Amino acid sequence: KKEERAMINDVGGTIKQKLNELMEKDKSIESLVVVSKDGLPISSTLPVEEEEKTAAVSASLIMLGERAIEDFRKGTFEEIITRGTEGYIVIVNLNQSSALLAVLHKEAKLGLIRFELKTLSKSIADILGGF
Repeated sequence: KKEERAMINDVGGTIKQKLNELMEKDKSIESLVVVSKDGLPISSTLPVEEEEKTAAVSASLIMLGERAIEDFRKGTFEEIITRGTEGYIVIVNLNQSSALLAVLHKEAKLGLIRFELKTLSKSIADILGGF
């Protein structure tokens, strides 16, 4: 059990480092969260008290997105982009059980950030591998 817990902490720390690196690179990214599709936070740049709510909302959006893609026969879920007057929320699928959520400022260069998120997603999916 101790070894498994240590491994999970290492994975979470490695992912958090990658999230922080992207946020340093692009200041229009307000937060990044890796969530399980069950609504649990895996790793995040958010304060701890915001992680659970954000993960739960993400799970709801993912469920709706997956259902819509399935109902309209558009393949498999890859990403959700939601735009509001003050910015964007982008959710990128990582694997069958997790996704990456990005909260972006309204001046974000969406095309560039989507490219960065896909690159980051591949890296995180590789890290998560057996989880």
